[in-house]
Amino acid sequence: MEHSYSLPSSEFYLSIEEQRYINNNKFVLLCVATFGAYSLWWQYKTWRFFKQLHQSDIWPVPRAIFSLITVYQLLKDIRQFAEPTYDTSSFNPGGLATGYIIISLFSRLPDPFWIIAVGAFGFLVSAHQLFNTALYQRKEIFATEQRQFSSRQIVLLVLGGICWLMNILALMEGI
Repeated sequence: MEHSYSLPSSEFYLSIEEQRYINNNKFVLLCVATFGAYSLWWQYKTWRFFKQLHQSDIWPVPRAIFSLITVYQLLKDIRQFAEPTYDTSSFNPGGLATGYIIISLFSRLPDPFWIIAVGAFGFLVSAHQLFNTALYQRKEIFATEQRQFSSRQIVLLVLGGICWLMNILALMEGI
């Protein structure tokens, strides 16, 4: 599914909602705190943006849920979106998608090795940064950086911290 990224009329961009993005440090912290689940939320939000941008009928929720199948296409779309404003020659969607898929499959391993799968989001960090950069540089799209954690994100961080503590204690008990 190849898309052309020529600039449509200014009226078109009124149909795209404001894009709020977080920096990579917040992204990594939220992904670690939620055992990687935040990366699915980010994928959903990114798919939703592309749905609005292309005025397509894709379903962002299933694409995020089945990210092992759709992550390569998402990474390709991010690269194509960023190409008009950023040098994407070093961005490798195939390699990043392969790493994400392989590390995600580690979640099927027994204790304590499943924890390796939490690191799968690491293969999305450069895509997250590239997407944020492209959003910021595309002046026809209204995008702002979210400088503070939202109340929902703070709840995720607190609950994630509790879950991490319980997991660490459970793993230590087994030693």
